[in-house]
Amino acid sequence: METFLRPLARSANRQACSRHHNRQYGISHWASVLTSIPRAHGHYSTLQPTSKLAAVSVATAAQRSYTTGTVHARAAPKTKLAPRITYQPTSASTWIISDGSLGADKEAVALAKGLGMPWVIKRVQWRRGLQWLPIPFKKLIMDYHHVVNRKHKDKLPWFLQGDSLNAPFPSYVIGTGNKTIPGVLQVSRMSGKATFSAYIHFPFLPFIHFDQVFLQRHEAVVQLGSLGLMKDQKNYFRINSTLNTITSRSLEAARAKAKELGLIPKSFFVQRSPSPIVAVLVGGPNEDCRHNADRMANRLARLVDVQNCRLLITYSQRTAGNTKLAIKKLQERIQDEDKIFIYDPMVDQQSRGDALGTKKEVDKVGSTADASVATAAWNPVPGPKGVTGFLSGRNPYEAMLALADKIVVTADSIAMTNEALATGKPVYILGGELARGKLKVFHRYLADQHATRAFRPGRVPITASSSPTSRSLNAKRVELESMNNTADPLSYPGDHPPWSHALEGQGPAEARRLAERLQIMREARIAGRRVPEHVSEATC
Repeated sequence: METFLRPLARSANRQACSRHHNRQYGISHWASVLTSIPRAHGHYSTLQPTSKLAAVSVATAAQRSYTTGTVHARAAPKTKLAPRITYQPTSASTWIISDGSLGADKEAVALAKGLGMPWVIKRVQWRRGLQWLPIPFKKLIMDYHHVVNRKHKDKLPWFLQGDSLNAPFPSYVIGTGNKTIPGVLQVSRMSGKATFSAYIHFPFLPFIHFDQVFLQRHEAVVQLGSLGLMKDQKNYFRINSTLNTITSRSLEAARAKAKELGLIPKSFFVQRSPSPIVAVLVGGPNEDCRHNADRMANRLARLVDVQNCRLLITYSQRTAGNTKLAIKKLQERIQDEDKIFIYDPMVDQQSRGDALGTKKEVDKVGSTADASVATAAWNPVPGPKGVTGFLSGRNPYEAMLALADKIVVTADSIAMTNEALATGKPVYILGGELARGKLKVFHRYLADQHATRAFRPGRVPITASSSPTSRSLNAKRVELESMNNTADPLSYPGDHPPWSHALEGQGPAEARRLAERLQIMREARIAGRRVPEHVSEATC
């Protein structure tokens, strides 16, 4: 009998100890502490116990009240937080958060111009020691900082560097690129959500942190589709191409300005029918596309040696050094400024005197939005060295697009591809077979829509034969091919479908459409009403 009862006694003892432990340190104990109201220590001293049991109950209640008050007193310094940021009044302006990337700035500026308000570029990004962290971890750092310190300060938080973000806050804040996320979220949080935040491209964060997210078609297919069940996010809108400000009028103005300032050799402004001008836009390697520099230079050499073309080559901020070296060797071999011209935006093309002269010219314009940005917003922190910005007027990039008869773009750059398509001229993709991931989907879509073609310059030029019969046949064939647009010496041999120019000059119209959407959504928030269904339900 004793052997049978001993395990039961041990089990009862363990259960009693567990209940005692839970009463002191368990969830129920801390729940009662957090939800109870501290009372004065002498609250139960006025009670008169009528029995021994009542006296024990009063003593237990008094001890519990004392313990609760002690715990609250100890926890008060740890949980004492500053008041939350209240709704801040905004000014009729737009802030563009920039990380120094010219391609990203162009998209944000196009959207800011569509809003029709004065806009300023603020260069804000993470400190160097934190840039290697994944974006979700960076978001946790931001949240912890704002929970501990919720008071508004004009000084940037310790994890940011760049321009100040002082009140009054703007009506809209726009960011493009992952490095601009902390600046956009900082402005939105410090304004008490009064500033309407818009982010362009995939943010690698839940879209609910932004008021509106704009995704390109390939981003919605690849990056958003990979989220599985999380892909059903409401506050995003799909756009057809990269936002830009390229129109026929802007191209003509850029061409006239380049000729006046001598940014491009004068020989390229002379029309030569047998020598077409080809603009080559060279990007840089990334995680989805890399190039062979020697193979690229050999293909460009065919344009000059075989196809008798003149080249206008421009680099980007990401162009690798070996690529520049290979193209430099090609230029040294040709040694003809009338056939090849290279522009490197990473080399300072503007002396101090020219810079001061440009600043004086801008000051004469007046207090417009563009002038204020050109004089005040382009500072060297934290942008790359040697880049004065595309607003300085010394970059012949748009003039090259205006002078070109055909355009060749490396497959790594989505922005330059869309800008080339906006001109309405034939666009060829160099290295598209090496693209992976979202770049592969992007270029496949454009090729299926007949907006671009693969860059494969022929090794032999298309010429007529010397015999009379064959010459007449070849002339008829060339005429027929030119009518049907089937023969292309810069792409694969064989038949090609006609070009599609659906994206020609659509950048400003797309920006105005997105700006109208932002204005409707912001007005609905201020008025406290629902967003119209034709806006909330639209996805493209």
